[in-house]
Amino acid sequence: MIAMAFTLLLVWTGWRSLQPIGEIRSIYSTKFGAPRQGAIVPDAVATLTLSLTDIDAHQALEGLNEYSHVWLLWAAHLNEHDAKQAKVRAPHLRGDRAGLFSTRSPFRPNPIGLSLVRLEAVQGNTLRLSGVDLVDGTPVLDIKPYLPYADTPSAGDVRVAEWVDPPPLHEVTFALEAEAALKETSAMAGALTSDVEQLRRALVQTLAADPRPVYRWRREQKSGGAADYDVHVDGVEWRCRFELASPDADAERVTVLGPSALFRGR
Repeated sequence: MIAMAFTLLLVWTGWRSLQPIGEIRSIYSTKFGAPRQGAIVPDAVATLTLSLTDIDAHQALEGLNEYSHVWLLWAAHLNEHDAKQAKVRAPHLRGDRAGLFSTRSPFRPNPIGLSLVRLEAVQGNTLRLSGVDLVDGTPVLDIKPYLPYADTPSAGDVRVAEWVDPPPLHEVTFALEAEAALKETSAMAGALTSDVEQLRRALVQTLAADPRPVYRWRREQKSGGAADYDVHVDGVEWRCRFELASPDADAERVTVLGPSALFRGR
């Protein structure tokens, strides 16, 4: 069966020239900060506008608004190289390695991503989405409706590696300067979040899930000191501080200090 499918692919060459059907506009403008899975940041919002040349986008989307969730197939366009190793350092393993195909690393032989996102609305040829793990500008290859009967196996049939359980979430607080900036930012033209509370939730969810790469986390664990990061969310670069909750505790906390521009040159 596999040999037959491969033979058919060799006959039909259209798969070699896959073209994006649209591009994501997201609250995340950089890879750092974008969640590793969209479900952990339900207030991460985005839009997808279709750009089709051979078929009518409006007709192609007809009926999609009857679904609550859709699958997006997309290209990891910000990868700087192809997959080079058979084993990768999975974030939840905190430095230990796992086989590439037992992880969701974006660095794969074919850098194609798969995301399950909530469909908030269909407006013309644009989809309004939430719970996304996609960076602004991500090219989307396909959209498929989520079907519970086909896409959700019965609980007794499911097993996953123990290490994929989500880590404890960090406590997230806001400094006074950050509180004031939240109100100004939520009123910015072009903001994807609908109001100050949704922006706050998106920031909290993003930071609580710890977007830091493993190598930075390990370095900070050895030094035991606080570290500041700049996280781009909905058009603003936010300065955030990760630190131990107390000198004798393993738990960490995050403080949103304010827009990064306030701290440059200090």
